[in-house]
Amino acid sequence: MSQACRVVVVLAIAFGCAAPAHAQQGARISGFYAGAFGEGDTSTAAGGSVGYRFTPRVGFEFEALALPDLEIDGSDRQGDGVAFLSNFVAEFPSPARWLTPYVQGGGGVANIQHSGDFFFEDGDGHRTPAPLRNRRGAFQPVPDDMHLGRANGRSETNLALSVGGGVDFTLWRGLAAGPNITYMKFFGGVDDIDLTRIGVRTTYRF
Repeated sequence: MSQACRVVVVLAIAFGCAAPAHAQQGARISGFYAGAFGEGDTSTAAGGSVGYRFTPRVGFEFEALALPDLEIDGSDRQGDGVAFLSNFVAEFPSPARWLTPYVQGGGGVANIQHSGDFFFEDGDGHRTPAPLRNRRGAFQPVPDDMHLGRANGRSETNLALSVGGGVDFTLWRGLAAGPNITYMKFFGGVDDIDLTRIGVRTTYRF
């Protein structure tokens, strides 16, 4: 996280501690749907969380995240991922009871499934890479003396970290919805994956 981001987070927490507390202790559940940017084309991200607010401002939650169409980089390597995270959450009650800004951050584990690379292979077993034009593009024409093949993929389970925040707008009693932006880093044995998740979260506070 950059120095500027650290300053923003510290100021936000200080503001939250000074603001009047309208929120109450209790459990909350949420679900989200988002686009994930940073590795090739935009990927889909979806998931949910369950947590508990120990004070009107501070809580903890467990989040499950799915990335069903993750592009590993700008080539034809694609895959999917799933992550399980534990997050610290700080909510900042504002003078407007229908508006609740928050920040969150934490870590956990993620499993990333990498698909294998496509290749052309001739009768002598010599292979030539066969990249896609893009994620939805077509293959190059296969020469008559070659066939199209695909190498075995791999699976990695490693550390995942995330930090972000958003704003909840109360819709009805404990039900709220609003935008959320989260930076995520997945540490891999071969490649690290950096994603920025931008989407909408729906939350219910008990």
